[in-house]
Amino acid sequence: MTITTDTAEPNPRARRRRRTRSLAVGTLAGALLSLAATSPAFAHDELISSSPEGGQVLATSPADVVLDFSNDIIEAGTAVIVVDHHGEEIAVGEPVVTGPTVTASLPADLEGDYQVRWRAVSSDGHPIEGTIDFGVGAEATGAWEEQPPHTDEADEADEADEADEATDASTDTGAADGWVIAGAVVLLLALIATIVGVIVRARRKAPGAE
Repeated sequence: MTITTDTAEPNPRARRRRRTRSLAVGTLAGALLSLAATSPAFAHDELISSSPEGGQVLATSPADVVLDFSNDIIEAGTAVIVVDHHGEEIAVGEPVVTGPTVTASLPADLEGDYQVRWRAVSSDGHPIEGTIDFGVGAEATGAWEEQPPHTDEADEADEADEADEATDASTDTGAADGWVIAGAVVLLLALIATIVGVIVRARRKAPGAE
């Protein structure tokens, strides 16, 4: 007796679908592996430390602002600006880029609260920026808060107020001096009157006085 077994050939369309799915899975896996391997290259550089530090209060003005980044910085486009509590820029030196470090010199007469506004270009060409608050002197807080800027009108008003206060003080002093002089004159006249009275009474009491 002969037994015959039929082996069905796979459907060509099914074979194509399986190959397509396998190819898609392989492509996706390869893309994920490539992304995982190259992702550090796409991470932008970042500021890792600074001097002064954020919120730091110094007894005297620091010589420089020093910014340290996680990778070398591109010099073009790098900027360091420092503003006072009125938001007005103070004179600082041009930023000097040395690898991952950016340095800018500061004036020697700083006092109060200031904000450093920096901008740099990371090694991948992407611009990054940020701010750092710091203070100098006993009255500084290390937290920068913008106050109304200086204006000519405000300065003139302040000067006028100071002049009025000085005039008032001078007037008060003059009035006080006048009262002192008047009091002294009254006392002097009273003393003279007292002396004259004593003399007159003494003459009346003297022997032979009419």
